Amino acid sequence: MGTDEKPNLEQDVRENYRFWNEGQRAARDQLFRRLGPNGITIEYVSAPALEGGEAMAQMWEQYGGRCTTEIKELIVNGDQAAAYVHNHLQTETGLVTVPSIETYAVTNGVLRIRYFHRTAH
Repeated sequence: MGTDEKPNLEQDVRENYRFWNEGQRAARDQLFRRLGPNGITIEYVSAPALEGGEAMAQMWEQYGGRCTTEIKELIVNGDQAAAYVHNHLQTETGLVTVPSIETYAVTNGVLRIRYFHRTAH
């Protein structure tokens, strides 16, 4: 996708979660590279932004195959999207649901993803 071409964020964000749930890491990585040909950052809010490829590899290593996602609400406005998601994490003691708000912004060929998760108090 060129920097002038607008993504279909409704479809792309939904595909992101589908690829995650189906264990299709290569397809998910390709989707993110298409959305962010000039770079990708991932930020867990309240922590520094990370380089997207490296952050995605860490996320996949930690949660891939143990966590599925369920979109509860997706709102898209222009080149930005916000998703309210239930993350269903399989733990040794059973299934735990962790809600998150996840935002996506595509500007000048850069994809910026931000994850709002609850932190321990």
